[in-house]
Amino acid sequence: MTSVQKQLSTFHKTIQTLSIDVVAGALCVGYFASRILEVEPNPIWWLIFPSAVWSFYTLDHLIDGYKSKGKTGIYRHRFHYQYRKPLFIFSVFFGFAALVLSLLFLDREIIILGLFMGVLVASYFLALFFWGAKKLLLLQKELVIALVYVLGIWLAPLVWSGQFPGTFFIIVLSVFLFLAWAEGIMASWFDYENDVKEKHSSFTVLFGKQFSRRFLIVIHILIFLIIKASIFFITTNLQFAALMILAFMNLMLLLIILYPDWFQKDERYRIVGESVFLLPALIVFF
Repeated sequence: MTSVQKQLSTFHKTIQTLSIDVVAGALCVGYFASRILEVEPNPIWWLIFPSAVWSFYTLDHLIDGYKSKGKTGIYRHRFHYQYRKPLFIFSVFFGFAALVLSLLFLDREIIILGLFMGVLVASYFLALFFWGAKKLLLLQKELVIALVYVLGIWLAPLVWSGQFPGTFFIIVLSVFLFLAWAEGIMASWFDYENDVKEKHSSFTVLFGKQFSRRFLIVIHILIFLIIKASIFFITTNLQFAALMILAFMNLMLLLIILYPDWFQKDERYRIVGESVFLLPALIVFF
């Protein structure tokens, strides 16, 4: 590996470790949501939204790192444990900043729904901190994160649209939820051995590797069937492009679980899996 390659590898690892790639993906999905709903987001939302996303993911990694006391095979958790104090301060700062800016600049409906989601997230973290080691199906981590991720992204654009969501919107939102959940389960499938050692209650730990892989394949097939059926509900070229983007995202995640040996090397599964959520930005061309 050349010096330039090493520098690029280190840079990318830092981006991943600090969840910056997740924030970038959330922004891309947020832009996708605003285009689908045909709304012009409040400019300050582009600051509030990534701040809240980064705070949420960083707190999640801090809890995982704290539970393992840094003695883990997952670099991200070791990093968050080693730098837990500054990361916690930054996480609280950005979370608080997102709250203050929301109260000052966003619509009342968004604030109320956002606060409700915030209470649910806080309750989740408390439960995860105190009972995370127990195998509680109601705290299925990947599903909770997927719900917060997807609903958090689509909440403000939906309020701004001022209309009851139609069939196409419900389909797109459901597909995004399945994709986010599948990406989380896929990551837990590859991290299974470490999660078992550290007593994390991931989906794969709860249900086993064989079932989890089959479950993922079923989810991806289901997504393709939903997208295929959705063709009958589209009325514009933009909607057709949106479905094609979702289909491509689904295909990329399916390939990871179909060819795990290749994607295991150098954590390609994590690179590709999280990069998939950058693809919604392609809607800019339509």
